[in-house]
Amino acid sequence: MDISESPPNPIGLFSNLEREHGFESVEVVGELPEGLEGTLYLNGGGIFEQFGKRYDHIFESDGAITAVRISGGKACTSSRIVQSTGLIEERKRGKHLGSFAAKWPTRFYRMLFGGRKNTSNTHIVPWQKNLYALNEASRPVRINSETLETIGETDLDGVITSSFSAHPHRVDSRECLFNFGMTYGKETFITVYILPDIGPAKTLCKVSIAHPVMLHDFTVTENHIVFFIPPARVKIWRMMLALKPFQDNIAWKPGFGTEVIIIPIDSPSNIIRFHTSPFMQFHFAGAFENEGEISVDYIWYKNSSLLGALGDGMNVSWSDLDSQVHGKLHRANIDIDGRALVTEPLWDGNSEYPQISTKDENGKYQHTWMQTSEEVDGQLRFSISRLDANQMISHHKLEAGQICLEPVLATGDGRSFVMSMVFDSYTQKSNLIILDAETLLLEAKIIMSQTIPLTFHGSWVDSSNGCH
Repeated sequence: MDISESPPNPIGLFSNLEREHGFESVEVVGELPEGLEGTLYLNGGGIFEQFGKRYDHIFESDGAITAVRISGGKACTSSRIVQSTGLIEERKRGKHLGSFAAKWPTRFYRMLFGGRKNTSNTHIVPWQKNLYALNEASRPVRINSETLETIGETDLDGVITSSFSAHPHRVDSRECLFNFGMTYGKETFITVYILPDIGPAKTLCKVSIAHPVMLHDFTVTENHIVFFIPPARVKIWRMMLALKPFQDNIAWKPGFGTEVIIIPIDSPSNIIRFHTSPFMQFHFAGAFENEGEISVDYIWYKNSSLLGALGDGMNVSWSDLDSQVHGKLHRANIDIDGRALVTEPLWDGNSEYPQISTKDENGKYQHTWMQTSEEVDGQLRFSISRLDANQMISHHKLEAGQICLEPVLATGDGRSFVMSMVFDSYTQKSNLIILDAETLLLEAKIIMSQTIPLTFHGSWVDSSNGCH
C-alpha cells in the first residue's frame, strides 16, 4: 500500500447502501471474546441520492439500520433502509418531496403545510424491550429488532407532541431515560421527557427559550438536567421559504453568548439559567456533581461552522486539512449558586463521538472513549482513544486511509469492550473492530458483507436484555 500520496476520498462512506438483507453470517478475523453475546445496532445515512439527484447535506440522508449480532463465537449482520412514510411516498411518485432536494415549490408547500420526511437517520435506542430509530427533528420510529423492518412512527401514546431528540441519556439510579424535543413557532421551547424502565413516558417540564436555535444534545447528572444553548440561530424566514442550502439556515450570533440552563429533576420549576461566552457543542460525554458544582464533559467548537464543512460528504478528503473543522474535549465546571461557567480542554487533540464508562456510586466515571484524529505527514489519521480520570490518553491507531466512527461500549463475561465501524478508503469496504476497553488492543475484526455508509450513533443490546 503506497501512502506517499493521499488515500482516495472515502466516497463509499457517503454512497447509498447497496443491498438490504436479513441476518447473514460473516467472516471474523481473530476470536470473538468469550461471553460477548448480543447485538450492536447502528444508525446513519442509507440513501444519499435518488432520482438522479444528490441530497445537499448528509443530515438529509434517509436512515439505514445496520445490526451486528454476536452469539456463540460467531457473527452475522443485517442492513435495512428505514421505510418512512415520506420515503415511501417519494418512491411511489418517483421524485423528491420532503427534503431540500425537492423542487422549490414542493419544498415551500411542505414547509408551510407539513410533509417533511422523518429520516430517522441519527441514533437507534432500546427502551422497554422495543427499539427506536431517532432523528432530532421528528418523532421516534419503532424498528423490529429481529428483521430491522420499520414498524412505524410513534408519539409514545400522545406524549411526544413535536420532536424527540436523537440523544436520550440514562440515569441508572432513577431507572429511566431522559430526553428532550424542540418546538418552534411563535414561541420556541424545550420539552423534557422521562422514559422510565417501567410505566409510560411522560413530560417533566417545558422551558421557553428566547430564540429558535439548533440544539443537538444535552446531558444529565443524578439530580440535574443541563443544556448549553449555543447562539446557532435558526433563520425562521429562510426555513419558512424552504431556501437552501440547509447550513445557511443557521446563523452564528456570538454576541448573544451561550445560555446555560440547569433543571433540578426533583423540582423542575426551579430552573437556573445564565449566559456565558459563546461556544458550540454537538455531543456531550457525561456530567457529575461535586459540592455545589456540576462538571460537564463535552466536545467544544468555537462556532457552528462544522455544519457547512460536512456538506454532502463528497468533498471530504484526507489532505485538505484547512477545510476540516474539529472539536476538542472540554470540561465545563459550573458554579450553580454563582451562575458561572469555566470551560477548559481535557485533551488538546481532535475529538468527537465521546462515550463514558459506567458511573460509580458518586455519579463519576473513570474513562472517556472518543474518535480522535491527528495530522501525520500532511494527512489525517484516525484513532479510537481513551482518556482516564488522570487525563492520561491511550490510542488504538488506524492505518492511513481508514476512518473509525463512534465507539460503542459493550460488556461480556465481566469484561468491557469498545466497538467501532471502520471504513477503508483504499478498499472502499467496512469492518467492525472489537477492542479490549482497558488495553485498546484488537480482539477481533468482523468483515462486513458490504460497504456500510456513514453511521452516526448506535447501541449495544446484551442478549439478556433483548428487544422485541
